[in-house]
Amino acid sequence: MKQGRAGRSAARTRSIYAPFVAARFLRARRQGFVSLIGLLSALGFMVGVASLIVALALITGFQDAMISRILAANAQLLVFPARGQATIANADQVIAELEQVPGMLDAAPVVSTKGLIMAAGRRLRWVTINGIDPGPGLRVTEMEQAMVEGSFHDLAREAEDLRPPLIVGEELALELGVLPGDQVTLLVPRPKLTPWGVSLRQSVFRVAGFFRTDYYDYDTGWAFISLHQAQRILGMGQDVSWIAGRVEDLGRLEQVEERAQARLGENFRVDDILRHNRALFSAMKLEKLLMFFAVGLIVLVAALGVISTLILTVVQKVREIGVLAAMGATPGGVLRIFILQGLSTGLVGTAAGAILGVATCWVVDRFELIPLDPDVYYLSHVALSVRPWDVVMVVAVSVVVALLSTLYPAWRAASLDPVEALRGE
Repeated sequence: MKQGRAGRSAARTRSIYAPFVAARFLRARRQGFVSLIGLLSALGFMVGVASLIVALALITGFQDAMISRILAANAQLLVFPARGQATIANADQVIAELEQVPGMLDAAPVVSTKGLIMAAGRRLRWVTINGIDPGPGLRVTEMEQAMVEGSFHDLAREAEDLRPPLIVGEELALELGVLPGDQVTLLVPRPKLTPWGVSLRQSVFRVAGFFRTDYYDYDTGWAFISLHQAQRILGMGQDVSWIAGRVEDLGRLEQVEERAQARLGENFRVDDILRHNRALFSAMKLEKLLMFFAVGLIVLVAALGVISTLILTVVQKVREIGVLAAMGATPGGVLRIFILQGLSTGLVGTAAGAILGVATCWVVDRFELIPLDPDVYYLSHVALSVRPWDVVMVVAVSVVVALLSTLYPAWRAASLDPVEALRGE
């Protein structure tokens, strides 16, 4: 009975002496330069972790701003004709089929082509011309909210004027030097060859309004006319280029896409706007990964400080290590002492860095402390978006680096011969 209690007491002592000794080594007042290196190591972890969180939040905020602009200006679901077909002939039937797909909210036909806009003074700009029906066409995007002059509903009033209305981006209007009511000429290539080359259809339009999406490619490269006018100048009859759709829940976009593809069959190709812009999003992910590795070098520098601190501690504490070994401390116990000592430095710096990084991001984003020129950057301020997974990843990597940095010095301490250590003293 007594032997059992003695065994449990000894086991409890072995389990607590390593943290106790490690804490004593950390609080020792006569380490001088070693304590300074340990403090700098903790500060290094703090700065590294905080910098990583801020850098990732900066890229994430920019990505979120870009994605929100793309989603606002575009339909979420896109239905194209299958290969071998240039247009969709039975648009009303396809829209009716799409509306039966669970999760679909709205669908609308679109005619899209490339063309030239010519304003007074022979100013030319190559743009994407989108023909939409103002009714259903505005339910699949948020373009009406992007209007700064006029309304997309003006496209439905084409019969009131001999010159049909046209809506362009605000930046494109500045480049062309046009105002609402001005006339512009639209030159559109038609799929008809002549002895002199490709046939061009020339039509005069009236600028009815401007939009601003805060996305440069759209604000300088998009123009909207009515669906009927687009079909007329392209000679498409009742055909459309593709069909735009909007889903009820963006989180289930992929599921709705699969259902739509299964319902429409092989005669159509269903895509979503995120995958349609996968090159841009892939570049953003690569940029975020490279930023993580670049800023993460600060944590590695802090890890070198931990290694230096532990090596110097081992050199200074040779006698103490020998005494511990002579009193029955196992190599594993000595190993745990120095692992805990180095890991505690990393944990303190990591925790402080995580708090500092998240707080910095919140303050900078909440109070818009870094303003930007919207005419240049299309953002009024630097947006910082902290994602919990990013914080967890940064903290985990920092702790792992701190742990790995302790292994070699701790192993050297555990491999000391107690007899030689005491003899050397």
